[in-house]
Amino acid sequence: MTSTDERTATGDALAERVTHLQNAMHKLGADVIRLQTQLSDVAAARPEEEPEPEASPAPFIFNMSREAYKAELAALVRWVDGFLVPVYVGDDSGWCPAWWEHHEAVGRLHALRLAYTELADTAASGASGPARWHGEHLDPLLARLLAADGPFSRCRGGAGHVERRPAPREAALQADQVRDER
Repeated sequence: MTSTDERTATGDALAERVTHLQNAMHKLGADVIRLQTQLSDVAAARPEEEPEPEASPAPFIFNMSREAYKAELAALVRWVDGFLVPVYVGDDSGWCPAWWEHHEAVGRLHALRLAYTELADTAASGASGPARWHGEHLDPLLARLLAADGPFSRCRGGAGHVERRPAPREAALQADQVRDER
């Protein structure tokens, strides 16, 4: 090996090398432009993509597995306590503070939330979606839950939440009484 690099040995060789590199850069630039044009042509000729199918709606809460039910109930509690109660229910309504203990309330509130998810999206449901949610879903649901014979009826007053269903022992005694009366 010589003490100097052969490529830099003469000024003519260096100039020739620079010219060669410039030509290679121009060729690469032309290739980039050609490929961009081809890509644009392919994109323009490609048919529009099929819209992705919308995710299927969540199943009704009582049709879920035990683990899915727990997760959905936690999300429902956040929605009801964080949105529905502060905005629509108020303090003096007779709302049960442990509403999730009433199975009827859980089912109805989950259905309300599913309807809200669908109808609050005006792009999908139209401009009247929110009005339909209020009139067709929210108002009847609140009337039922807060009715004198509704699921929260025994929870009014100073006692707070009272389980509506009889305790298992009481239920067994009631069943025995019914059998004895026959």
